[in-house]
Amino acid sequence: MKSTSAREALTPVKKDIATMTQQQKSAFDTDRKQLATLLDLSPEPERLWRDEELGAILRHQLTAPMQVDLVNLERGLAVKVRNLADAQGLTLKSFGDLLAHPNPPVELLQVTKDFAKACRLSNRGALPHEIASVLYFASIAAALVRCRRRITGLPNDALADGLRWVLARPWLDAPTRTLIEESLHLLETSDGDRK
Repeated sequence: MKSTSAREALTPVKKDIATMTQQQKSAFDTDRKQLATLLDLSPEPERLWRDEELGAILRHQLTAPMQVDLVNLERGLAVKVRNLADAQGLTLKSFGDLLAHPNPPVELLQVTKDFAKACRLSNRGALPHEIASVLYFASIAAALVRCRRRITGLPNDALADGLRWVLARPWLDAPTRTLIEESLHLLETSDGDRK
């Protein structure tokens, strides 16, 4: 099993992202190859982590200080994250706080989604791909359920497939499972303009 500390694991992806130009960063939103990679949720031939380890990693990620992960995405993001939270009088200390908040800032959910996507797409990601995928879909789910906003360009069927993939993880924590179930229900019962 991996014995890398969380701080060491975060360093490569943060450096990769920090050195990207704005044009390269915007490619995350348009590159179909990257989207295909992100949606490739099939099990990898060799599993690096056992289910109980993935559960522990997810619990840690949901309780760890959010700014540790987000501030290195780009210069000035620490100030933006702090200002977004302060402007609404929020005490969002972790990803778990953000996902559970009844009215989270959509911009912060978008930043979280982008962070998770970058981790998922990187060969040297700060998080295991499974954890990054859960965080990616959970941030989309929180925007749908809590804000009634869509922060992804994925069509409904692809989004529903991703949400179902998350629900199939035996190590998923109960609050995230409930959020994903609510978003899937909302997606399946809405008329939806993205087929």
